[in-house]
Amino acid sequence: MKKEKTVKKRDTWKNFSRSVVYLTKESPGIFPMAVLVAILSAVYPYIGIFLSAEILTELADPGRSLRHLFFLALLLVGLNFIGRLLLSSCAQVLDVMKYAVLKHIELAVAEKSWTMDYAISAAPEINETKGRITRWHYYRGVLALVEQLGTLLETLVTIGISLALVVEFFRAKAVGEGQMAALLNHRMISLLFLAVFALSVAYNIHAFSKIQNRYFQADEKAGTPMNQMLMMSDVSILQYQHGKDIRMFRAGGFLSRSMQSLSGSYAGILDDAFCYERKMSLFSTLLSRSFHLLVYLFVGLKAMYGAFGVGSILKYTGMVTQFGDAATRLFHIIREFRQNFEYIKVYFDYLDMPNLTAAGKLPVTSQIREDYEFEFKNVTFSYPGASLPSLCGISCRFRKGEKIAVVGRNGSGKTTFIKLLCRLCDPQEGEILLNGTDIRKFQYEEYLEFFSTVFQDYSIFAFELGENVASESDYDEKKAVQSLEDAGFGDRLKTLEQGLHTQINKNFSEDGVELSGGESQKVAIARCLYKDAPFVVLDEPTAALDPVAEADIYQRMNQFASGKGAIYISHRLSSCRFCDRILVFEEGRLAEQGTHEDLLAAEGLYRKLWDAQAKYYA
Repeated sequence: MKKEKTVKKRDTWKNFSRSVVYLTKESPGIFPMAVLVAILSAVYPYIGIFLSAEILTELADPGRSLRHLFFLALLLVGLNFIGRLLLSSCAQVLDVMKYAVLKHIELAVAEKSWTMDYAISAAPEINETKGRITRWHYYRGVLALVEQLGTLLETLVTIGISLALVVEFFRAKAVGEGQMAALLNHRMISLLFLAVFALSVAYNIHAFSKIQNRYFQADEKAGTPMNQMLMMSDVSILQYQHGKDIRMFRAGGFLSRSMQSLSGSYAGILDDAFCYERKMSLFSTLLSRSFHLLVYLFVGLKAMYGAFGVGSILKYTGMVTQFGDAATRLFHIIREFRQNFEYIKVYFDYLDMPNLTAAGKLPVTSQIREDYEFEFKNVTFSYPGASLPSLCGISCRFRKGEKIAVVGRNGSGKTTFIKLLCRLCDPQEGEILLNGTDIRKFQYEEYLEFFSTVFQDYSIFAFELGENVASESDYDEKKAVQSLEDAGFGDRLKTLEQGLHTQINKNFSEDGVELSGGESQKVAIARCLYKDAPFVVLDEPTAALDPVAEADIYQRMNQFASGKGAIYISHRLSSCRFCDRILVFEEGRLAEQGTHEDLLAAEGLYRKLWDAQAKYYA
C-alpha cells in the first residue's frame, strides 16, 4: 500500500511537471500573465476598503478638510477605474492565451485519434475518453492548472494582506477604565473571536468538500448520456446530409424523444447534486452571516471605545470577510488541485497510449516497391468484443502485377481482409509477410504509402475539389485534373466554374457544390489514382455507379493498375472476369480461390454467386 502511494505521488508530480512544461511551451507568457492577474485580483478589493475607510474617518473628524475629502474621493474613483481597467485587460489577454492553448489541446486529442491503432480507435471507452477531454475546456485537466495556480497565488496574497490587518486589529486597544473596555481588551475575547472564525471557515471547507465530491461523482456518471447527446446532436443537426432520411422517415420525433431521454438522464444525475448543494449551503450561509454579525458587533464596540477611528470599521470588517473567503478558497483550491490531477492523468494516459503500429523500424525500400509478394499465413482476426472471429485461418499469396478479385456474401470478411493487408488492424494469430518479412516490422508510415485505396465507406471532405483529390493544399494541379479525368469525372469538372478550387459541400461556403453518390465515388477513385502507389485496393469502388459507368471505371482502373498489384472487392462479379485470380470468402474463411473459369467448373460457392447474377451479364 505504501509503495502504491509512493508511485502515485511520483506519477502525480511527473504529470504536474509535464503539464507546466507543456503550457509554457504552447504559450510562454501564460504563467507570467496568470501571476499578474492573480496579484491584481488580490490587491484590487483593498483599494476600496482602505480608501473608503479613510474617507469615513475624515468625515467623522470634526476638523475634516473638504479639500482632503475631495482628494480621497478622486483617488478612490481613479484607482478603482485604473485597477479595474488593468485587471480586465490582463484577464482578457490571459483568456486569449488560454483559448489558444485549448485549441492546441483539442488538436492533440484529434491527432492522437488519427494516429492511434485503428483497431481500437472506435472502441466505446476510447470515444468516451475523447468526449470527456473535449468537454473539460478550461475547467478540468491541463489547462485548469492556469486558473488554479492563479487562484492559489491570489489567495495567498489576500491572506498575507489580511493577516497584517488582523495583527493591527488585535493590537488596537479599547480606551477607558470601564469593564467593557477591559473585556474588549481581554485575551480570551480575542481567542474566542478567532475560534468562532475558525469554526465558520472549517464548516465552509467541510461543506464545499462534500459538495465537490457529489459533483465529481455526478460528472463521472453524467459523462455517458452527455456524450451520447452530443453525438446524436452532431449526427442529426450538424451533419445536414442526414436531413433527407430524417424528413422522409419522419425520424425527427424519435430523435427528439431520444435526446429528451438522454437530457432527462443527464439532468436527473445533476439534480441530486444540486439538491445536496442547496441543503449544505443553507447552514453554511446561516453560520457565515451569524459570524459576520458578530464581527460587526465586535469591531463596532472597539471603535466606540476608541481603539480606532470610525472609518476603520469598514477596513477591519472587510478584512475579516476577505480573510475568511481566502482561507476557505485556499482549502478549496488545494482540493481542486488533487482532483484535477486525476483529469490530467486521463489526458496524458490517452496521449501516451502505445501505438503498436509505430513499433516497426524497417524501411520499405525501392527494391521492395519494384518487386514484391504478399503472403497471409494462417491469419485470424477478431474485433474487440466480438464473439466470433471476422477472419479465421486465412492463407494466400499474391505478387506484383496480379489482379485479385475478392468476393463473398456480406459479412464474410472481405473488408477485414483489406484492413489487415493495409495494417489498419493487426492479426491476433498468424502473420502477413511482405517479401518474407512480417509487415509489422516495417515503418508504419512508409508501409501505408505502399497502397492507394478506395474504401467502401470513403470520405469526401468539405474542402476544395483539388484538396480532396491530393489530400493536401499544395498539390500538382495538372496531375489532379488528369486523375479526375481518368476516374471519369472530366465532364463534370468542365461544368465547375472554379475547377479544382470548387468548394465541396456547403459546410463552409454557400457556393459549395453537392456531389451525387456516383460523382463522390469518382472523386474518391481520383484520389486513389493521384497517390499512384505500387498497390491498388478498391473496396466496392463502383457501388454508386450504373453498369455503363462501372464498365468504364474498371477499364480505366485496369489500365492504371497495369504493372501494379491490385485487389478488387465487388458484389458485381463482372469485375472478376479480367482478374488473374479470385478469392472467395465465406463466414470469415477462404472458401475457394482460382481463376474465373476454374471456379465456375468447380461448381462451389463462386458458381452459386455467379449463377445468381448471370442474368445481368447475358
